[in-house]
Amino acid sequence: MFSEQLRGFRKLDVRVFSAKIQFSHFGSMNQAIEPIDRCADSWRIQIRKPLIGLLTKIKTMIPTILLTGFLGAGKTTLLNRLIQHYRSKRTVLLINEFGKVGIDGELLVPGTYQKVELNKGSLFCICVRTDFIFEVERIATQLRPELLIIEATGLADTSEMEGMLALPNLSDHIELKASICLVDCQNFLKIKDTLRAPITQIQNADLVLLNKVDLVSEEQVKQVGSAVAAISPQVLMLRTRYAEFDLSILENIQHPKIAATDEIGEGRPDPVASVTLEAEGWFTPESWERFKAQIPSSLMRVKGFIFIEQQGYYVDGTMDQWMMRPIDGVQPHRNRLVLIGRKLNEDDIEQQFLSSVF
Repeated sequence: MFSEQLRGFRKLDVRVFSAKIQFSHFGSMNQAIEPIDRCADSWRIQIRKPLIGLLTKIKTMIPTILLTGFLGAGKTTLLNRLIQHYRSKRTVLLINEFGKVGIDGELLVPGTYQKVELNKGSLFCICVRTDFIFEVERIATQLRPELLIIEATGLADTSEMEGMLALPNLSDHIELKASICLVDCQNFLKIKDTLRAPITQIQNADLVLLNKVDLVSEEQVKQVGSAVAAISPQVLMLRTRYAEFDLSILENIQHPKIAATDEIGEGRPDPVASVTLEAEGWFTPESWERFKAQIPSSLMRVKGFIFIEQQGYYVDGTMDQWMMRPIDGVQPHRNRLVLIGRKLNEDDIEQQFLSSVF
């Protein structure tokens, strides 16, 4: 590519300049154009300006990592690992949650990164596509990070993501380096035949993490691995606990180039809805258990913060597996929960929630 840009300058050593341009990814602009500044005036005048333009475009491409995975698969855990791994880079995190309040953003480790949250619903719902495109363009042109990490909601269709990143106003700035999909070995076999999003996430992934292998049998891990291989036969798979693996592997991954497009499809979101609950006060142990017992069995995901008497808790659940752990540093007596599932009656659930908080 670089040699073609300089083909017209026959008297120059194209190989030297190509190497210098390649080096510009890691060095400075001055280092890249130094040989040109030593050329005769006639050559320098012709070459310097177009070459600087070429280098500028190269250097403005922002490497991007996309994290996908169905609800509760461990994306935020992996995001925290990536934050620590890339702490020397100027990083922006774009976090999308399927709910009206942000929960994941409060669970991130401290760092110098900048955080942008979209909390209106699925990243690929038509209603928020414009917001996503606007935010990515703003990040690329105003914040100009060295790395962009996008954590998509668990219901995101990754093919829609790639369609948006291929739009001209984004493809000039964003280079998708790696798409990582986390698969929850506890629940994947329960949802793979009924929902579209987990399938497209695997189909478009460069790396699939079979996560939570410590919570299931070896036989179930093998079944999940076989199901993933049937969806994407060539994808690299790793078994993980708490999304832990050698992150240097990412340096050797290069996502296939996204074909440029002028439009994206309308998508077909899965028939899943979210209910956002907020209330000031606290639960009693009895009222909390009573509220939990009234949640429909169609629930797929719950997360948020609650107070039982004076103690704050982080609540994290997938389907019928709920976990609670004490947490400090959240706003006192402000209860916030996001529930995601099929056929959730928002009015009934909200009434039960409010009647359980004192």
